[in-house]
Amino acid sequence: MTQTRRRMLTAGVLMLFMTAFFSAAQQTAVAAPQGTLKMAIHWSPSRDWVDPAVSGFTGSAFFTLYMFHDALLKPMAGDMYAPCLAESWTVSPDYKVYEFKLRKGVKFHNGDEMTAEDVVFTFQRYKGGRSKLLLGKIDKLEAVNPYLFRVSFKESFINFLDYFLVGSSTIGYIVPKKYIEKVGDDGYKRNPIGCGPYKFVEFEAGVKIVGEAFEDYWRKTPSVKRLEVYPVKDIATRYAMVKRGEADLSTLMIDVFFEKIKKDPKLQLFTPASPTHRCVIMPNQWDTHSPWSDIRVRKAASLAIDRQSLVDIHTPGAAAISTLGLPDNDETLPRPLDPYDPAQAKKLLAEAGYPNGFDGGEFVPRNGAYFPFGEQVANYWQAIGIRTKVILLDRAAFMAQRKAGKFKGKTYIDIVMNPTTAERMTYYLSPPYWGGYPEIDSLMDKYNKAMDSGDRKKLLKEAQANMYEKRAFLYLTGASCPTAGTLRVKGDPCKIQKPLPVWFPAPMEDLELK
Repeated sequence: MTQTRRRMLTAGVLMLFMTAFFSAAQQTAVAAPQGTLKMAIHWSPSRDWVDPAVSGFTGSAFFTLYMFHDALLKPMAGDMYAPCLAESWTVSPDYKVYEFKLRKGVKFHNGDEMTAEDVVFTFQRYKGGRSKLLLGKIDKLEAVNPYLFRVSFKESFINFLDYFLVGSSTIGYIVPKKYIEKVGDDGYKRNPIGCGPYKFVEFEAGVKIVGEAFEDYWRKTPSVKRLEVYPVKDIATRYAMVKRGEADLSTLMIDVFFEKIKKDPKLQLFTPASPTHRCVIMPNQWDTHSPWSDIRVRKAASLAIDRQSLVDIHTPGAAAISTLGLPDNDETLPRPLDPYDPAQAKKLLAEAGYPNGFDGGEFVPRNGAYFPFGEQVANYWQAIGIRTKVILLDRAAFMAQRKAGKFKGKTYIDIVMNPTTAERMTYYLSPPYWGGYPEIDSLMDKYNKAMDSGDRKKLLKEAQANMYEKRAFLYLTGASCPTAGTLRVKGDPCKIQKPLPVWFPAPMEDLELK
């Protein structure tokens, strides 16, 4: 080989090497997180929500969980039970033993690897929503090896995986054992470490939450370097922020703001469906001295409501109205929605002995942002003769009074988002301080004990038919969370739509800026 040829070959190899090097460098630069995305949100996160052990299971808490933490499995686009920290799992034939094969190489934000010891510790430490129920069923927790976690129950627990869903519990969000043992629970709440897509930077209650991209996140490196979240209750302020570019995303853009955003070429409008459903709960239906105990009165109250008008005004962009406010799956029994028919409503009231209407007592239309929605319902009732005293409570007071059973003598609107059909039915009908229907309770008890899927669906649908005939609650509307975005936002940031929608932009690691 001539010296010239050797030089040419050497130069060629060097050129290939340099091309590959710069190409890789360019890919790395593109893949590295870039920019800051700012969100103005309509709810105020609690400091408790940064710690899965105490965050409760309110849907709003999952915003910070999807941001800073990750779960063994959780709802993702297209899969209610998407494998996450657990890449797979098995269940014994009697539903007493569940084994989770953990994903190898998952890191917490401090660099520690997640193992089965962390999962055992997470379960033992759990104090959040339904902790008494869940921990009371557990017989044994085992770290079989660093990547295999086993939980054994005292009896068959066929619904266990449902408790990993948004709105059920937060027991599946894994925390670092060594770090918490070192800093304690208070130290952990001040500086939480998870294994989610964003690392905790700052939390100022009612003011802002800040996260920075975790480049070692197992699923993918987040595209956006920094997330800044600002709780802003006033809708006009949220609109002004996105209009001026002070926020890239502003949630719950309803009323006149919805139309303004639709017409603004400098803004984008996203209409994620919400998992919440609004319904009227009538505790007085079990009081034989109350007009609400008459099924004709409850039907009249339902016929008096123009649901489509409620959607158009208060939840624009919402998905089609569901009959019973139950999840859209093969366990839900379709039933026709009561039409808007005030004339028939008045006729039913007269048949029930109330031709001139009646005093319906106190009516609590949830809190703050939902108050105008409730006032409109009260006006529909007023039009047919059901007179109510509308009471405004803030969120904290509403939740406290409901939990304490102080709504027993009232009628109120509740926001329901339990992820499974059975859980939502139980929520509607089983508060111990109100009452119940023995036939429905019996069907649900049989459902909970049945292990054959066909039998379970049959029992659940029979219970639903019974609920519908009794108008045990009045379904109102589904919900949406119209979200405004600047043109900097790439794609649809509200990606978790089916099978379990959430109203906040997620998954966080998929957020992108142009």
